[in-house]
Amino acid sequence: MELYRALGQNVARLRKVRELTQAEVAAEIGLTRASLANIETGRQKVLLHHVFMLANALDCASVLDLIPTSFAFAGEEQPVTVNGSTLSEQQHAQVDRFFRTAGTR
Repeated sequence: MELYRALGQNVARLRKVRELTQAEVAAEIGLTRASLANIETGRQKVLLHHVFMLANALDCASVLDLIPTSFAFAGEEQPVTVNGSTLSEQQHAQVDRFFRTAGTR
């Protein structure tokens, strides 16, 4: 959950810098203000497409602006799970690799 807290802190920081309300950003990406508040505090997991939508709504140059510059998974590494999607095995491996390498940049 620490990764979600770090992402949420970056979302909140950038939203405040751009002088946007939670309601404005949430409406732009199709979430409720309460959902965005939960994302900003790390209480709600974020779907990958929402990360991209948040990056766009916050006028980020890259989704990498939202994720921490370094992150180490605690304990034994667990595979990234993607529920409710039609990802192929190759696409799932790419998503998994992205999150693992993004935490070491």
